[in-house]
Amino acid sequence: MNITTIIELNNQEVEQMAGAKMMFVQEQITEQIIHTCVDCFTVEGSEEKIEPEQAMEKVFEQLKGNGVIPSGVTEFSFEMPACGTIKKNNQVIAEIPQNVVLTFTI
Repeated sequence: MNITTIIELNNQEVEQMAGAKMMFVQEQITEQIIHTCVDCFTVEGSEEKIEPEQAMEKVFEQLKGNGVIPSGVTEFSFEMPACGTIKKNNQVIAEIPQNVVLTFTI
């Protein structure tokens, strides 16, 4: 039997554990739809950029260290925030996605 655990973290929690800020990028899908997602992380106090995989590895290890994730777990997956924004009347309302989902199986 496999047991899958889902941990949902808000952006601020992830940024605090990773020691880096999320950098979002927008992609124009159609004239009316804009897709927003995490491009990378910027390390606090510097211009150094790290890939989302590296940042989430830090988050995973910190959660293991805090006992939230059992020490025997070695693999995990994650979903970074992404959203689609629809332009209405040529106005775009900035909508930044707010949650990261991390999962692991025991």
